[in-house]
Amino acid sequence: MKRPFLYLCLVIIFFSGALASCSKSKPADNVSHYTCSMHPQVTSDKPGECPICGMDLVPVHKEASPAKQNHGVVISSERQQLIGLKTAILEKKAVRKELRTIGKVAFDPELAIAEREYVEISQAAPELKEAAHDRLRLLGLGDEEIRALHKKSVSGNLYLPGKNDSLWIYATLYEHEMSLVKVGDNAIIQSTTSKDPLEGTVRAIDPVINATTRSVRARIEIPKAGEKLKPEAVVTVLFSSQLGEQLVIPASAVIDTGTRQIVFMIHDGQHFMAHDVKLGEKTDDGVIVLEGLKAGDAVAASSAFLIDSESQLKAAVENMEHVH
Repeated sequence: MKRPFLYLCLVIIFFSGALASCSKSKPADNVSHYTCSMHPQVTSDKPGECPICGMDLVPVHKEASPAKQNHGVVISSERQQLIGLKTAILEKKAVRKELRTIGKVAFDPELAIAEREYVEISQAAPELKEAAHDRLRLLGLGDEEIRALHKKSVSGNLYLPGKNDSLWIYATLYEHEMSLVKVGDNAIIQSTTSKDPLEGTVRAIDPVINATTRSVRARIEIPKAGEKLKPEAVVTVLFSSQLGEQLVIPASAVIDTGTRQIVFMIHDGQHFMAHDVKLGEKTDDGVIVLEGLKAGDAVAASSAFLIDSESQLKAAVENMEHVH
């Protein structure tokens, strides 16, 4: 009688230990790990306190694993508030690009001489006209200006312009800016020596890039302003280009790795998925999206949370690298 009772006690003790073990391991089945809401780089396989701020570690449940498999992270609403995360819904809007560059008032004896030679050659040696025409183009004159030389004699306004002469400004455009300015665009000229800004029109753009500065000159005409600025004076030139309806994303939403441009799309309010995009010009309203997103998509508008969540987001990007 004693022996069966002893066996029964042993069985009860065994199963009690097993049940206790299961109950202890049950949270591990439901919890992936523990982390700090303010310092997500701190992780632990058991509850505790953050060694940095002393806050209780919070559980990260295994529901996050599908997002991780899809190269994303899960950030709860509470955590989003803690780190100041902002979101943006993409939409198309009319955008403009403001370009500010430097320029100088023309003092161009070489071009003035070339203009005079062109007029003289056109009358005396028509067979040399094409060569003279090409020289003027290389010096920055537009075809419309060259045609106008046939209708009037060359003035000396590229030396010392008179009161009623046009004032010419040479504005510097670097390679990445050339697509934003075209012949016929308006320009605002600002100078420390003139109280009021002057308005001009782009008449020509150099056809050849300067090999040293990697830039071209935009020639801007300001009618009847010959004595308002001195030759060789340095000025500020402002262009404003209308780029039409474009899909725009906040510049702060973009992570540029050097070879790729990435944003974090938001799904279900909490799932953040790394997504490749192709971007265009930076504008006054943000950055133009060329490929990868559409109107209505939700993205993380601020990248501040990426610093606080560096370890998790780096892992997400690394997973994408393996796919590529």
